[in-house]
Amino acid sequence: MIAIIADDFTGAAEVAGICLCRGVTVSFIVNIPEVETLQALDTEVLVLAEDTRSFTADGAEKISRMLAENLKAAGITRVVKKIDSVLRGWVLPEMRVLASVLGKRSLMIQPANTATHRSIRQGLYYVDNILLTRTSFGRDPEFPAQSASVRDLLEMRSHTSGDTPLLPYEIPDAVTEQDLAACVARCDETVLPGGSADFWRVYLEAEIAAGRVKTVLVKDPPAMSFPLTNCLLVCGSAHQNSLKFYQQLVADGFPTTVMPESFRHEEKPTEADFIQWIDDCVALWEKERRLLIRVGPQPVIFPSCAERLRYRLTEAVYYILQQIQPAQLLIEGGATAWSLLQRLGWNSFNPIREWLPGVVQLQLKTPPYCYITLKPGSYAWPQFSF
Repeated sequence: MIAIIADDFTGAAEVAGICLCRGVTVSFIVNIPEVETLQALDTEVLVLAEDTRSFTADGAEKISRMLAENLKAAGITRVVKKIDSVLRGWVLPEMRVLASVLGKRSLMIQPANTATHRSIRQGLYYVDNILLTRTSFGRDPEFPAQSASVRDLLEMRSHTSGDTPLLPYEIPDAVTEQDLAACVARCDETVLPGGSADFWRVYLEAEIAAGRVKTVLVKDPPAMSFPLTNCLLVCGSAHQNSLKFYQQLVADGFPTTVMPESFRHEEKPTEADFIQWIDDCVALWEKERRLLIRVGPQPVIFPSCAERLRYRLTEAVYYILQQIQPAQLLIEGGATAWSLLQRLGWNSFNPIREWLPGVVQLQLKTPPYCYITLKPGSYAWPQFSF
């Protein structure tokens, strides 16, 4: 079994979708499973959804250590780290902890997503041939890209406790899929690999080709129709693609609501404000049976703004979902997905399908058994029908 550890929920769903498309059996577990749970699994790939990107560096290290210790105790040492393609989060601290516990001697770090034109050339990161610092990722509210140098970005967030070895790492240039394959070929049992979804796809395909991962027959997928009926969309991303999607839905007459002005300030909104927005959303849902909720179209900046806005959005949607029962819940943004699903107490899912690369549908294993589609904020939604 290969365990792949993702530092956010949408990243975990994305790699599960890659497994589904290739006929690889996959288990999807949230949080840190017990050793007995791990030993009872019978799938080729185990996807572990964590939310370490939303923790401090110390918190991310602690979770990584506990997870690695349980994996090692269960006899699972084939481990891959799914990292954000633009290196948000605590990549080096997490990977160094995992590698040290699992007995690895070095790291292979490959964030490039060549299929979506995210490449590394001469050590610099480009998105569609634009330096990373000049894209919207340079203004990310939690992990702004302050350098286009991949090594500099990693070292800026390289806080590691004194008892963790500073293992060496490679970050090869990568522009093509062949470059990713060359990185994969250098990952023997002494190396802990970590990379983007594209890197995982190439890694998994190499394992299948070598006979180390078994596959089953993939049935022909149903027609790619995604009707936006009986659905609730929750958009917590500040990425430009998210804003364009919101504007398009507004133009198409789709019912939408944004977080009220009082929610987007540093001061805590009143209970009356919360109740009013929740009531307004429920009334709009009951009239239309579909609704998009988002933070707002304009950037918000104050101390810990991303965390506070996410909490307020999560609380509002939680109480909305106590009054409505959508058949489909669509969530944009990994931290938003994690926050909401943890608040709801939903932690056991069956991966169902990959609508598009990175856009993956799960089904909740417990009541209300609804379908949940997850997507990173920078990715595109599939075509919808109304």
